[in-house]
Amino acid sequence: MGKKRKIASKPVGKRIFRTVEPYLYLLPAFALLFLFTFYPFVKNTVLSFFTVNKFREIKEFAGLANYVRVLTDETFLQAIKNTLIFVVTTVPVSIVIGLGLALLAKKRRKTSSVYEAMYALSMAISVSVVAMIFQFAFNPSMGIINKATGLNISWLTDPRTALLAIIFIQIWANIGYNFIFLLSALRGMSEEIIESAKVDGATGIRLLTKIILPMISPTLLFLLMKDIAYAMTTCSFTLILTYPIFHNGGPNGTTEMIMSYVYGKGIAGTNYNAAFAATTVGFVLAGIMMLLSLALEKRKVNYQ
Repeated sequence: MGKKRKIASKPVGKRIFRTVEPYLYLLPAFALLFLFTFYPFVKNTVLSFFTVNKFREIKEFAGLANYVRVLTDETFLQAIKNTLIFVVTTVPVSIVIGLGLALLAKKRRKTSSVYEAMYALSMAISVSVVAMIFQFAFNPSMGIINKATGLNISWLTDPRTALLAIIFIQIWANIGYNFIFLLSALRGMSEEIIESAKVDGATGIRLLTKIILPMISPTLLFLLMKDIAYAMTTCSFTLILTYPIFHNGGPNGTTEMIMSYVYGKGIAGTNYNAAFAATTVGFVLAGIMMLLSLALEKRKVNYQ
């Protein structure tokens, strides 16, 4: 009897292991996510309700006072506005351009590797190098942008064009990543379904909207959420291209982002109370936009 019980217990153990095994592979990723995302967010949120001195020592409970100061700060309100404009322009435009390039490159040719590498080039270049390239491109006297258009604009120092220039750079930087994922999704589609749709008369825009986009909708949702999260929490080009000149978010604060505001308060400065509160507001806004994106999943995303 003892032997029978021992033999019978082995399959049960294997079934349990097979059930748990996928989660074991995900455990390192979850550990890193907790360590570098959830824990800092929770700690930052807790500290935002206290008064902290320049040595980051907690002095007293502040309640909502830090949030009141931040949300009545005109600079921070401008940063929120700029960030939202940045998100609603860079995210859809970079995805649409990436999709267009992926559609053009979908069919494999002898030269596929050449133009695929060219389209994906922006993904392989570091942020600092991209900033340097566009700093020369937007130079008012020697830049290729003014020479090609015949204009005489100081793109990065003019309040009317500084944010537009930062948006243009971010779109260019996003295209390569979006192109690679969308090209992979397009090439992974069933050609039989595409051919059947063409036989039934679906061509052009109808084929794109009714067949192709639903089939690659999971990839589009992933890119949408990834780009929103990145756009809400980045300020790299603002810091590199405009911060050293104006020591804040560009000319008249026109390129100030939520994260560059946090940088100015908590890293370049020592106003940690404002930095903690602003960071929490930024994360909450990012979370709201992510939830709005997830609302599209049930209606527009097809996993079949």
